[in-house]
Amino acid sequence: MKDYRPGYHYRSKENWINDPCGLIGHHGVYHLYHQYNPHGDKWGDMHWGHATSTDMVNWKQQDIALKPDVLNKEDHCFTGCGFHLPDGRPVFYYTSISDQRDPEQWIAYPQDDTLNSLVQTQMHRMTYDMHKQLTGITEWRDPSVIPYKDGYLMVLGCRLNSRGTCLLYTSEDGLHFTYHSVLASADGSEDHSWECPNIMRIGEKYVLIYSPYRQPLYIIGTMTDDLRFIPEAKGIVDESGHEGYYAPQSFRDKQGRQLIMGWMPERSRGDWDGIRGWAGCMSLPKEVYLEDGIFKMRVIHEVEKLVSSTERGELPLLQCAVGDQYRLVVDGKIETDGCIKVDLLSTSDGSEKTVVKLHGNGRLVLDRSMSSKHPTHRSLQERRVSLPKNHVAMEIYVDHSVVEICVNGEWISSRVYPSMENAVYLQVGMQNAKGSYEISQMNDCEK
Repeated sequence: MKDYRPGYHYRSKENWINDPCGLIGHHGVYHLYHQYNPHGDKWGDMHWGHATSTDMVNWKQQDIALKPDVLNKEDHCFTGCGFHLPDGRPVFYYTSISDQRDPEQWIAYPQDDTLNSLVQTQMHRMTYDMHKQLTGITEWRDPSVIPYKDGYLMVLGCRLNSRGTCLLYTSEDGLHFTYHSVLASADGSEDHSWECPNIMRIGEKYVLIYSPYRQPLYIIGTMTDDLRFIPEAKGIVDESGHEGYYAPQSFRDKQGRQLIMGWMPERSRGDWDGIRGWAGCMSLPKEVYLEDGIFKMRVIHEVEKLVSSTERGELPLLQCAVGDQYRLVVDGKIETDGCIKVDLLSTSDGSEKTVVKLHGNGRLVLDRSMSSKHPTHRSLQERRVSLPKNHVAMEIYVDHSVVEICVNGEWISSRVYPSMENAVYLQVGMQNAKGSYEISQMNDCEK
């Protein structure tokens, strides 16, 4: 049977994982927490799993960091964030869920500097009661905090009068937060809650990202002195949503990079039950940047540590066997009527394959209609990408059941489950385009 477990993307050794939580760097160590069900490979009984790394690439899985406080009738520890208080101490905010009350935002403190065990407290907890001037709030969750001037800003997602909304809160000490205002809200056509909002500053701009039960979206804008967010541009973080990239979380590291990771779900398995015992993995870590008013991401340079060998040449590339754990890089030019076509995870006869097409008008397509003979999802995903001066910088990361595709900093990520053992071939065709390629075999990351 084929091995669908990703090799160089982080995953738990077993069981269900979802949203990244509490991403933080502390004393030279990166900490990745995530939603985790210790009892099986389906969603439920949410704890915080934990992994540590010195480079954001090689991860050491740790014991569960945060468990529901059953003595205080807590059923789940939902998504949250990590940040440092003014004195340098790390602290974590998360959404506490109980069947017997509305959602609340609770604080958890690490027991020591390893951050391996987090202990919740009900001190300074945030409740619906803090919104005296608002009514109609539901699905209130997923706090995210950043430093702002001499204090902190927090954003929380919700539905406000049946409209997806992000609420803004302020604090001087990082412990006592006060409701400030509605930061942003859907236009009325989107009634889902805005899950996992993150706010970040990139240069002179502020960026809000959120996940409204489909593709994660972004809003780029400016922040006034009285904390009004003025949108200037909107778009898609990653096209795939629940088919491959959802609930991303971002933080700033000691190097000043705005880093981001997303959850790569298994919804694409559909009704197929051929994989058991584990579900979900994390995307590669990326750095956020803005270019020409567009939200973009690039894989961090530390990923090069995983490269074992690289082959280079000029395109087109005839069919060749490369396996199912590699990176393809294409650098070239494309005419407006041109096309670059990549067949990956293909059998030698092409009866099973995943197809990526980049058209010269900027239309990027991921076609999974022939990806597997299993009853998995086969939907087509596409988006428009920028092609300044007709330049193409394409990266495709293939990792067993993971495919992450980037063109000039814009992404489609997805999951595919080839059924044939010989679905290990790669081919790149060109029409009114030219360029070179690199194929890098990738080692497993440490887990």
